[in-house]
Amino acid sequence: MTADEAKHRLYDTTFLIGALWRRAAIKALAEGPDSSGVIALAQALREGHPEDGRILSALRQLSPLRDGKKIAALWAEWAQAPGPGLARILSALGWPPGGTLETRFVRAVLAAATSAAAPEVLQAVAAFARALPVKDESLNDGIYAAWIRCQSAELEKLIDEQTRQASSPALEALHALVSGRPERYAELKDADGMLLVHAFSMAPEPFRARIARTVGASSDRGLLANYRRALSSVTADAARNIENLKLVGDEDGLFEVTRSLRLLEVLDLCERWSASAGRPAGTQQRAAVERALAAYRTLGSFKVEDSSPLPDGLVDIFEWWRNEKPSDAQLRSDLDAPDPFQKARGLYLGREGALVDDARLRAAAASEHWPERLVARLVEPDLFSEAEQDHVFWVNACAGDASLLHAPIDGMPEDYARHTALLGQARGPIGSRSRAFLEILCAFQGVFVASSIVVDESAEAADRGAVEIEDAPRVDF
Repeated sequence: MTADEAKHRLYDTTFLIGALWRRAAIKALAEGPDSSGVIALAQALREGHPEDGRILSALRQLSPLRDGKKIAALWAEWAQAPGPGLARILSALGWPPGGTLETRFVRAVLAAATSAAAPEVLQAVAAFARALPVKDESLNDGIYAAWIRCQSAELEKLIDEQTRQASSPALEALHALVSGRPERYAELKDADGMLLVHAFSMAPEPFRARIARTVGASSDRGLLANYRRALSSVTADAARNIENLKLVGDEDGLFEVTRSLRLLEVLDLCERWSASAGRPAGTQQRAAVERALAAYRTLGSFKVEDSSPLPDGLVDIFEWWRNEKPSDAQLRSDLDAPDPFQKARGLYLGREGALVDDARLRAAAASEHWPERLVARLVEPDLFSEAEQDHVFWVNACAGDASLLHAPIDGMPEDYARHTALLGQARGPIGSRSRAFLEILCAFQGVFVASSIVVDESAEAADRGAVEIEDAPRVDF
């Protein structure tokens, strides 16, 4: 059977004898004198040939020593459309000794290593990478890049076992910290922390979590300082940064990050500090944490995210509204409804859906109906500070909490002065809770904004009665 006949018979569907012809064609193509036969088999696999098991079995019989050109051709064909079926065969065969490696081809194979690739594909890429020259830094860079993309354990192990050196020390720093080898990172002499900064910027989130664990297990203060710098150098999710700082036990870094948080978020850190002995190293920072914790403990079992269970038969009105899942048209209708509770639903859910603007919310805050005033202050805490005491208890209680819990730690000295003044003014049934919130807020603001100096670069006079001086060449001062 010639090669052309075998390629034709590979898809034979003749009744009864078609299967025999197909099997004979597979054997002939696999054992043919050139590479075109195995390429045809690889293409048949990609197209879902009914005899895929027999094709794989035939290709498995290839020998790296005897069939090097065929195996190299299989790799080239697979690189165009990497699939798990042929990948299993290639992982076992490896790259044939003495095979020619063109840069474009190497890049194509390494490009198959992605975060979405099947495990068999990643194993094949690792088997191929193992055969690449160890001293070629450009090839090593490609292996490092593939490892970062797919986070393959096989590639990570290969880099370590073959001591592959990249052209960029930042890549080596990344591998050392991800694989839990701070001693290797120390050998890179990253005095200013820039290697870690670059490494962290390249790392996908799972790698960043592993770096955090490596830093947390190390007693090297310089490594911790460099890690903190790396965290601050990237635009990342604030919550994730906080979790990473918790993971490494960086109390100084956690305190510093409170500058960008709101009180609601700082309460979570207070809970952490109250359950551990870790504290910031600075005297002022440590004192602020202790002051905040003293107030936090007065809240008792208060949890921001939880609420007391409702009596049997009752349902939280906000949860009820959400479960109703009203359409935008229904919410617009709610906003014009005469029923204040129906209008409150439109305000509450409509604000989340951008159906309610600031003007409508301000009007609701001054409504004669308390459900509207309550919702307005809940969804826009700034309105609470502008309003007078409400005669309805829950409007003051809930909105007061919302206003404080959404207060940013960073701010102006006037904010700190106002919160300090409010400390002695909290009265009524919720006075103790409000004082606790204010005490925590002032503890942190006392460090960051109590004595801040604001420089205004504007050339305009701040006072409307100020005297403006223009250039007067004949006037001496």
